Amino acid sequence: MANVIPYSFRSELLSGNHNFANGGDTFKLALYTANPYTTGSTAYSSGAANQVGTSGTGYSTGGNTLGSQAVTISTVTSYVDFADSTWSSATFTAAFGVIYNNSDSDKLVVVLDFGGSKTCTNGTFKITMPDPATPTNAIISMS
Repeated sequence: MANVIPYSFRSELLSGNHNFANGGDTFKLALYTANPYTTGSTAYSSGAANQVGTSGTGYSTGGNTLGSQAVTISTVTSYVDFADSTWSSATFTAAFGVIYNNSDSDKLVVVLDFGGSKTCTNGTFKITMPDPATPTNAIISMS
């Protein structure tokens, strides 16, 4: 499976529901052992099955707040970039991540497929956001 952008995100974006500018909406990243969401899903749910918080330590249900978000607009590609996200003293396994808009009814933005289970044992679990030096590699980009 590849990363998934829920259908609802597209219409919400065009309706002005998501403000990715620094100082705009607050976005969070939740982690999962298996993907509980589909393209038809619309919102993050703290009760969704397989969230890491039910099977590990160093993780709180709901995930981390994503920091340092930035929107870059060029004539060819516009993109959003977030700072990397880390969990300290972590012992868990994650195979999927979900970025959602915590400021707007927890609306889903993207489901990330890590390409398999990633495990951390009493260490730092880090999600490294793609380097937007090539804008089409950014975590969210449109061209």
